[in-house]
Amino acid sequence: MVQNTPSKTPPTQLAQAFFAPLEAAYLHSLKPHDCPVISDLDHARLCIHRCLSESTSGHGFLQYHADQGGALITPDHFFKSLSSPRRSANLASINHNLRAIMATHIPDPFLAYPELEKYHIYAGDGHYHHAAAFDPKPNKKQHPDTTEKTQPTGHFFRLDLRSHHIGHLDMSTPKDGKKSEHDITLIKRLAIQQLRNTAPKGHKVIYAWDRACIDYHLWDKLKRQSGIYFITLQKENSNLKECTVNRIDPSNERNQGIVSDHYCTSASTGQMLRRIIYIDPRDGTTYRYLTSEMQLPAHLIVIIYKQRWDIEKTFHQFKSKLFERKSWSSSASGKASQAHAECLTHNLMLLMEWKIRNNHGIEDQQEQRKSQGRQKTKVNRGGYLMKQISNHINQAIQRASQRTLRFIRWLRNHIYQPLDWSHLIARLTQMWMIKSP
Repeated sequence: MVQNTPSKTPPTQLAQAFFAPLEAAYLHSLKPHDCPVISDLDHARLCIHRCLSESTSGHGFLQYHADQGGALITPDHFFKSLSSPRRSANLASINHNLRAIMATHIPDPFLAYPELEKYHIYAGDGHYHHAAAFDPKPNKKQHPDTTEKTQPTGHFFRLDLRSHHIGHLDMSTPKDGKKSEHDITLIKRLAIQQLRNTAPKGHKVIYAWDRACIDYHLWDKLKRQSGIYFITLQKENSNLKECTVNRIDPSNERNQGIVSDHYCTSASTGQMLRRIIYIDPRDGTTYRYLTSEMQLPAHLIVIIYKQRWDIEKTFHQFKSKLFERKSWSSSASGKASQAHAECLTHNLMLLMEWKIRNNHGIEDQQEQRKSQGRQKTKVNRGGYLMKQISNHINQAIQRASQRTLRFIRWLRNHIYQPLDWSHLIARLTQMWMIKSP
């Protein structure tokens, strides 16, 4: 083990720029400790480097890292650091602090709607990694019906739909040999302050979640006691009774596509909620939204839920662009540290992309051209071509839901290289501006 050698060479200009927000967030992090072998900041950088690398194993990554001029860290020490509950909590704290940094830099698309001024808007969902190499196999004697060879690692994440900051809510803790934990079980066991995510008194919190979040009793309790609201899609077996006239204003152009907005009661529980029916004019697909939020304009409820897809695209980025498909560690703390590292990597990439666009006036024009081309041939889930109709709901928020592979490769290929900033920007400009043949 090499002592007191966090890096063999000074950090490159790209590494300095990329990790600058991380260092700012660390200044106010919880549970810091001055480790004499590998500091908390170096540990965080190492985990993020692993997310950016194409290595599929910890040993392979550490060898690659050292070969590129990074510290010579032994696998034993890396995995010991990775499994430290204190370091995991510190990573979580650093990432939490990054949210405030992102809120001051990343443009908020919901600022266009003054009705949402005191709303904190999130998408929530679960995501799974394959089991770690040395994870224990399920006990067939205790769970004879299980067909799983290994238990996948489940995580629940929260995406801030204003700043696109992503954070780790908790790990899945399935019971009785089950493969996964139900989303509503996770929501019930989270503390109120964790769900509110430090939202100040007088501010409301909205979660766009898939159908797994439906629990009318819980929705009513969280709304009345904690100012927490949910938006989801209606289940097919829902038994709801409309108790108001249609509240939609068809003369408002922002409501184009919305056919009804009713307060409803659940026949089984008696709780009141709201159902909004929207028919997408591009292909005629009908969506039935349920929410515990009763006051916002109907078009905003639909727009918020449409942004829930961003968290799915972020998971795709984890899996298919950062190659994070398998757990790094068998310990719970190590698994949580990996999730925090993935979040940190996403958030830092977004800040890096914003910095380049803001300071140098360049952006990925190649991706913009591809996006425009995809709109002309876009099909729905049934394979039918969608019409190009620009109603307000479909055009309200236009932003990239994940970073492109061109940008990730640029980071991956140059973060270890001692190139000056002008050369780095010139190369990125070349990739972003070049026209595809």
